[in-house]
Amino acid sequence: MRIGQRLSGFLAFVFLLAVAAATAWEQQPHGHLPESAAADVFSAGRAFQVVQAIAQRPHPVGTAEHDRVRDDLAGRLRELGLQTEIQTGIGRYPGALARDVFGMGRADNIVARLPGTASTGTIYLAAHYDSVASSPGANDDGVGVATVLETLRALRAGGATLRNDVVALLTDAEEPGLLGAEAFVTAHPDLRGSVIINHEARGAGGPVFMWRSTRPDGDLVRTLAGAAPRPNADSLSTALAGEQTSSNTDFAAFESAGPRVLDFAYAGRSAYYHNPFDDPAHVDRATLQQMGANTLALTRELGDRDLAGSSAADDPAYFPLPFGILLVLPIWVIVVLAVLGAGSTGWVIWRVRQAGETSVKRVFGSAALLLVAVPAAMAAVYGLWAAAKAARPEYQPLFVDPYRPEFYYAAVIVLSVAVLATWFALSRRWLGPTATAAGLLCCSSLVAALFAFAAPAAAQVVVVPTVAAALGVAATFVTPHRWRLPVLTVFLLPAAVFLGLGVWAPLQTGLVAAPFLATPTIVLLGGLLTLTLTHTWPARHGWAVPATALLLAAALTATGLALDPLDERHPMTSQLVYALDADRDQAQWISRSPADRWTDAFVEDSAPGQPFAALWADAVASAPAPTQALPAPTAEIISDTTDSGKRTLRLRLRSQRAAPSLALRYPVAPQALRVAGRELNPVPHKGIQFYAPPPEGLEVELIAPAGPLDLTVVDYNYLPVSGIEHYRDQPADVYLRQDSASAVFTRIAGL
Repeated sequence: MRIGQRLSGFLAFVFLLAVAAATAWEQQPHGHLPESAAADVFSAGRAFQVVQAIAQRPHPVGTAEHDRVRDDLAGRLRELGLQTEIQTGIGRYPGALARDVFGMGRADNIVARLPGTASTGTIYLAAHYDSVASSPGANDDGVGVATVLETLRALRAGGATLRNDVVALLTDAEEPGLLGAEAFVTAHPDLRGSVIINHEARGAGGPVFMWRSTRPDGDLVRTLAGAAPRPNADSLSTALAGEQTSSNTDFAAFESAGPRVLDFAYAGRSAYYHNPFDDPAHVDRATLQQMGANTLALTRELGDRDLAGSSAADDPAYFPLPFGILLVLPIWVIVVLAVLGAGSTGWVIWRVRQAGETSVKRVFGSAALLLVAVPAAMAAVYGLWAAAKAARPEYQPLFVDPYRPEFYYAAVIVLSVAVLATWFALSRRWLGPTATAAGLLCCSSLVAALFAFAAPAAAQVVVVPTVAAALGVAATFVTPHRWRLPVLTVFLLPAAVFLGLGVWAPLQTGLVAAPFLATPTIVLLGGLLTLTLTHTWPARHGWAVPATALLLAAALTATGLALDPLDERHPMTSQLVYALDADRDQAQWISRSPADRWTDAFVEDSAPGQPFAALWADAVASAPAPTQALPAPTAEIISDTTDSGKRTLRLRLRSQRAAPSLALRYPVAPQALRVAGRELNPVPHKGIQFYAPPPEGLEVELIAPAGPLDLTVVDYNYLPVSGIEHYRDQPADVYLRQDSASAVFTRIAGL
């Protein structure tokens, strides 16, 4: 396998790395249209005005600011001439969310309709307008809301009428548990024939991805590929975005009603997720432009489609390419490519064995060594982030990433390269350069074949680069010597492109996921690029490369630690609860996180005792707190009857301090439970928590075996706005998570 001399092979390798870097850069959002842009196009400048209006302060459900935002958005939609109504309903956790304490709540969904000329279905443009208590919600989900409004404004300004109805669906109470979307689906249980384009964020920038879709998704994906200017989507992501992800959006509620759903989101700069600085100043208008331009183009395309007609019932493989291309391939193509790659690799192994350059045993040994290198690299990267968190305890409660993650991203890349280079050096030393190159193809082809067999719709990330590389190496055996390296380099371009697509953007989703997403990509696809180095690697000082990479990874990590101080603009996450037992006049400070440099003035690292432990079973820190005369929630017994061994109890629960959520807790679940008119089946194991309870009180009906009942009612308010006398404001470089609360509880008497 004489491919290239020392300098030419190195230059080819550098060229391929440049292609990978350029691909990663091109995938990021760049530029936006100002307010002065033509009226019929999407303008991030105009949409940003909506973000500024609704993300002035936190606006969780059950607060006056929430109601201001709701009325402001409804007014804007009416000004656009849309048929607008606020649909109030009772939502509950959808089936995808299973919790011992079940979430419910009152939700005010904003629904505004732009009628079509001869509608065959409805296109819903969805986003949630509520925020968490700790954040103004400019990105989560002010950008999504602004995208919906600006899209509808552009449609109206364009003057053209669409065939199908277009509806703005601004859902409420998403943050407590997708309650508004579930309430909408309950009121509209059959959404078949509809298409929902959902907009979300788990950060403050980065590329916008269609990361989840209802299946089969072939028709929608082909529409996305043909219409959207930046159709970032990958069937690997959508294939893994079901039960394999802990992220939940309104998608989880919508899909049960049978519509086709596309779930768009971005996740860069995730330190600002649910953060006080998720404000308009931290909105990336290029990201907003990318999201909006895609939505407007999709809406126009789907707006004239026959949505009631049959759609392609397939799940194709698809992946983005530079310059706004989304390539969609039938599954059988991926399977054929995997077989072709395996066949080409087998032919290469046969040729090098026939030429006496190496043995099959050595080739398989190199492949096995690379298979070991992949989990070794994953473990190394996992350990790197664990070490960074140990060195910086403030990182422990992070939702995802620190504020300045770039040096850590670079460290992940370099450490993965260090493991790859170690494999390369060991394999060349023990097995020879030819066995190393052939073993690399053998390992990649094996992974591609297994992937194509197990999940063909997600296998393209390995199959396409591997078959191209195998064909490129095979071509060098029938190519004149001076053309071998150029031919191989051309065939390695898919590996470089997929490397660019598969490293930086996945890193932006979070360092926690880096060992499982970015690292295997670097080892396998970066390994394919080393085919140009078969006769370039230094024979005497090859160990300098992995050693240098290892030292550089350590230096980058240390730099990340040094350059990421927590300050007033980059505050530390903390969590604290003030809990008052109104029956015993006892209070506790409680935290679900170990004591940090601020909460150690309130709690010690010991779990609370009863009765607090029954309500905060996951608490790991606590300490006694001074009591404060806070009015306890009340429970009015409306009726209490016993018949045939069953006790039926109706209650009206109220918070005397107008707290935004109420809970009913019990040690033993009743046989049946109805809350605000909705029956819960199965009955939650430990109770319910209801958000935005009505002022007149929350009605609850339960059926239990005859005999005494042990019921506790709790109300919750966000701790910083609760007026707790003994709570002193946290320093400016600390903010409290949205689950930091003041809670008052009492057992219901007379039961």
